[in-house]
Amino acid sequence: MIAPTQLRTTLRERPCYSTFVMFQDPAVVGMLAAVGCDFLIIDHEHIPIDASMVGQLVLTAHAYGIATIVRVRDLSRGAIQQALETGADGVMIPMIESAEQARQAVEWSKYPPVGTRGLHTLTQSFLLSQHQGIASYPPPPSAQLEYPVRMNQQVTVVLQIETAKGHAARAEICATPGADVIFIGTSDLSQSLGVSANSPSMNHAIDDIITSATAAKVGIGIIGPSADALQAYAERGVHFLTVGADGALFMHGARQLFSRSAK
Repeated sequence: MIAPTQLRTTLRERPCYSTFVMFQDPAVVGMLAAVGCDFLIIDHEHIPIDASMVGQLVLTAHAYGIATIVRVRDLSRGAIQQALETGADGVMIPMIESAEQARQAVEWSKYPPVGTRGLHTLTQSFLLSQHQGIASYPPPPSAQLEYPVRMNQQVTVVLQIETAKGHAARAEICATPGADVIFIGTSDLSQSLGVSANSPSMNHAIDDIITSATAAKVGIGIIGPSADALQAYAERGVHFLTVGADGALFMHGARQLFSRSAK
């Protein structure tokens, strides 16, 4: 399990395993932490989770000592800002298709002088950074100066390549200063390319992105059905490894438990 504030550093050092959180119940955070997840990805793109619930999930993760990333709904300043103000350790931005979009994602995720993220000292993110939520107000001037610097060092920016346009612009996207991980969205990418998920063409597309990310010395992420299925990618230097989603894990476990041997 990776502690909050340590995700960006740890992703550079070793393979790290996560899953998407879609259940709208903070209790699931403790369960996933207990079974060996390194970090969690809260899916605010596909799942209609209320923004306040995202904050509760992140706060619960801090209590259990596990890092979180929020996958935002779209590339917008508001979506990125709100995700990071929960105290999440990073953001995942879907459907990146150009170097300009990649640059914009990084800019909105970082404080000046690196980016243009706005500063507020009553957010959950700021308070969590000050003695785990117990902070004096107004904060001392040193806290207001140190916090943006620390967040710029800690926040993980994950850019998803999951379309034919993104695949075509992969070299420029991977070379974006400030991008930490290029996550390959295999389902949408196969749909966009018009090929099946397990086809040679899709495997070539994945290899293209891994090659570009490796050349740019940026992290790589991908999703799979199990840790075993992701092992081959881990051996190739892919450190951001996602095992399905909590809903899929629940269904798999339930199916196993309810199955009966034929007599």
